[in-house]
Amino acid sequence: MQQTWLVQNEENHDLIIFMLGWAASPNAICHITPAGYDVLAFYNYTDVVPLRAEDFKHYRRIYLFAWSFGIWVAEQCCQELPLYRAIALNGTPYPVDANWGMRLRVVLRSMRALAKSGAANPFASGADEGRYMPDGPYEDRPAAAKVDELMFLAAQAEQHSAPHIKWDRAFIANKDEIFPPARMWDYWKTVGLGTEFDSYHYPFSNPELVLNELRDS
Repeated sequence: MQQTWLVQNEENHDLIIFMLGWAASPNAICHITPAGYDVLAFYNYTDVVPLRAEDFKHYRRIYLFAWSFGIWVAEQCCQELPLYRAIALNGTPYPVDANWGMRLRVVLRSMRALAKSGAANPFASGADEGRYMPDGPYEDRPAAAKVDELMFLAAQAEQHSAPHIKWDRAFIANKDEIFPPARMWDYWKTVGLGTEFDSYHYPFSNPELVLNELRDS
């Protein structure tokens, strides 16, 4: 998996970790860099490497925002971190599951079609504001590489899905076309969570979703 520091300043004492979803790049959150916070993004999951608490011991607070398949990745990678607040967005710890997961066959079929066409953005399915991830300064990957990433994630998640993190909030977009909202509700209700918001699968169009969580903590 890749990591990119969007902000890294020795004067900052708090850290925001973004575990991005499949097919994402730091362009998804490069407009969310609040003052006083280091910002670290993880993405492009062709392997999964646990994070060590020792590497982050100088931070006063660590905020985790995990999106889509990034929720599953966080469950594998962030178990040792002393998380101050953990927020899940548009996904569950069981992304490949008959009851709590996404329609993986549909997504795989769509990605294969995108690979053949050469398109790289799997969420650019319409012109609606906020439905797709924005362009930005970070290099994107070809669609074929994103298909490989999804197949890796799907295979691993089928074998190794289990909750380890105590999540503080779970946001569920009412217009999600990738991860069925009903299945997200079915899972998050089992742990007493679930907050609906008006969005598609990409959740970061409005930075206030993140900024409000920082203010409320």
